[in-house]
Amino acid sequence: MKATLTAMALFALATVFAVPSRSFAQASDTLRLYANPISGPTFDQVIMGDTTATGQRKDPNRVYLLQQTGSVDTVYYYDNSMITNFNVTIIGKRNPITGMPPVICPNVLPDGSAPGNLMAPRGTGNVIILKDLYILGETFNGQHFLGNIINESGDSTTIIYDHDVIDNCAPNLAYMQGKWCNFYMKNCEFRNASNQFWQSGGCVWGYGAAPLDTVSIVNNTFFGMGRHVIGGPGYVKYFNYNHNTNFLGTGGLFIMTAGLADANFTNNIFYGVEAHGADSAYVLRGLANYAHQPFGVIMVDSMGAIGPQYGITEAQRHITVENNAYCWPKQLYTFWNSVNDTAPGLLFPPEWMNPQTDSMFNNKTAWPYLIQANNDSVDPGFSSTMVNSMTDSLVKFIGLIGYPPGNAGTFRWWYLPTNPNPAYVFNQFPKNWGGWSTGYPVPENLAYSNTALQSAGTDGFALGDLNWYPSQLRAFDSLATPVLTRPKVATKFALSQNYPNPFNPTTEIRVTLQHAGSMSLKVYDVLGQLVDVVAEGYRPAGEYLFNVNMDRFASGVYFYTLRQGASSITKKMVLLK
Repeated sequence: MKATLTAMALFALATVFAVPSRSFAQASDTLRLYANPISGPTFDQVIMGDTTATGQRKDPNRVYLLQQTGSVDTVYYYDNSMITNFNVTIIGKRNPITGMPPVICPNVLPDGSAPGNLMAPRGTGNVIILKDLYILGETFNGQHFLGNIINESGDSTTIIYDHDVIDNCAPNLAYMQGKWCNFYMKNCEFRNASNQFWQSGGCVWGYGAAPLDTVSIVNNTFFGMGRHVIGGPGYVKYFNYNHNTNFLGTGGLFIMTAGLADANFTNNIFYGVEAHGADSAYVLRGLANYAHQPFGVIMVDSMGAIGPQYGITEAQRHITVENNAYCWPKQLYTFWNSVNDTAPGLLFPPEWMNPQTDSMFNNKTAWPYLIQANNDSVDPGFSSTMVNSMTDSLVKFIGLIGYPPGNAGTFRWWYLPTNPNPAYVFNQFPKNWGGWSTGYPVPENLAYSNTALQSAGTDGFALGDLNWYPSQLRAFDSLATPVLTRPKVATKFALSQNYPNPFNPTTEIRVTLQHAGSMSLKVYDVLGQLVDVVAEGYRPAGEYLFNVNMDRFASGVYFYTLRQGASSITKKMVLLK
């Protein structure tokens, strides 16, 4: 986990843990699991054995607490994929001696292989929560496994990653095959920093025709992405990508270009991403995107047959791209130029938005709700030591896999006519950032020196992952907590009476937005003077719960106003100290 991460709950989840003896004994709804030697029962065997004869959870509200007590209680091995048809909550407790969160790691099986997926949820409506864990995508002897962390096939499944570090994962954190599933990821770091670093996994993949309901990725760091943040050919009703730091990578981040109905890309940093670009043959054949154009960090395409299938027209799509910073280090420009000097026109470097995407955002007749603003090419000022070492590594890697004329453009070593030695390819990663074994907290620090970007967000906070700015993170988390089960259709524009009222000093205000768009929730005194901005900026349609702290204000009557477009609602509240 990042050094600055704290143990806060996601979406106001509250779990109370009792204190039983050191065993697998049940206490209330919590089962404490302790790490075992490789020859002992693995934690997946314990979890899967905690069921009734019919295969249901013995206690539907069971929470599995990975309880560490000493330096040996570090790694929790699993031998088999956990095929579940019930809610699963796994929460880690940091080691009191080392400070490390529990490491979940695939075991080495008797035949020398590694198990596949960590979990394979089935059924309908189940919730999977992984919190305060270090999830490792390789065995203790360095063998890379090719399973997804979660490979789900149940409809309406909700997957939550909360304060986790995911290291060297392939191919995906979540492979979503069920219909109308949800994925939430907050305060995590996805670091593909081990033996297959530059070609490791992606975050979310929507399989085939299975539509996704909500994908929300907020306050995370993606450190060396070999593949996508979100991908797949399907449909996503709502995609929220807010306050994330993306530091170096080879592959496209947002591959699902045509399936986004309602999307929000705000307050992010994109540094040195999609570094391999695309070769001309790949682009001209239409393999980079349907428009036969280069890769863009932000790529959008028309929905084609996807939209009408779900009742969405092009004019109804809401995609906002605001207050993002992007740039590429000079070593990459030098490398790209050298490729094109040797073979003119061979390589198309990545762009912020390719011409196809840019034209859609500028065509307000066809796409009135595609909005872009305040996206600037600017260097955040990350540590030069880290940037130089890792970028040199990245340049070596993409140089090894090469740009031979006529190549399909995928730039992966296994497609080349004469493959370089895979070990040699993957050993290009600098050892200072070589994996979880270097210790905890993670060695990288993604705080940056550009002071202008440290308050450049739509909300006044720093761009990128606020976990690198802990004081800002605390303030950010106090502003708004989205309701976990967002209404599929918000039927009205509404503002609740705050509760409690009177209050001292905090109160909650529930907001319902019928339409996506810019909104504000502000507090005024009896003279009509603005005293506090609770929330302001783009929000998708849905229901939100805002936590308001008035500790710095005097007792008295205040008014709070919700505005969106021409609509507004005002209500009174009383602060009584």
